[in-house]
Amino acid sequence: MNKQFLILVFGLNLHAVTAYINGAVTLACTSMTPNHRNNTASILKPPYRVTTDVSNYTAGQVIKVTLQANETGFRGFLLQARDETGPVGTFTVTGSDAQLLSCGTAGSAVSHTSNVNKSTIVALWKAPNNNNTDIRFRATFVQNFSLFWVDVQSDPVRFVGTNTTVTSPHDSSPSVSLTIYLLLLPLLAII
Repeated sequence: MNKQFLILVFGLNLHAVTAYINGAVTLACTSMTPNHRNNTASILKPPYRVTTDVSNYTAGQVIKVTLQANETGFRGFLLQARDETGPVGTFTVTGSDAQLLSCGTAGSAVSHTSNVNKSTIVALWKAPNNNNTDIRFRATFVQNFSLFWVDVQSDPVRFVGTNTTVTSPHDSSPSVSLTIYLLLLPLLAII
């Protein structure tokens, strides 16, 4: 009986230890903190950055988000775009080292697929079509089981409105202006 109990306990613990290796960390959606027993987030300056290809965005716009290691790679990560209420927008992943997670809504977060060392992760984020505000991309980086950083933030990305193109009625393309000029040229010769 004791032998079976030990095998059962060992099996359950093995599952608990390996559960996050595949990046299925939806339990950490709210706090973005790994459940690494009694370990807490590092207070040292993170050797990682979160960057975007824009500083402003409009409704429905797609933004490229990059997670980058300075020197030391990371084995795990969790990425979200957040406003003051929580995760917003949806992601698309661009490689096999990343997968989508549902943190409230489908595709609202990105995480690792394995604990292989990574130096760069790129994801595409699509802004919602309504209820937009300024956001920051926030990430958790895991270097190893006992060393990780939570809430590493991008620079703010400002919401500047809906994606509409307004042209002045006085704007015209050069080809239209040239066509009008050529049509009027014979009239000018008569005068």
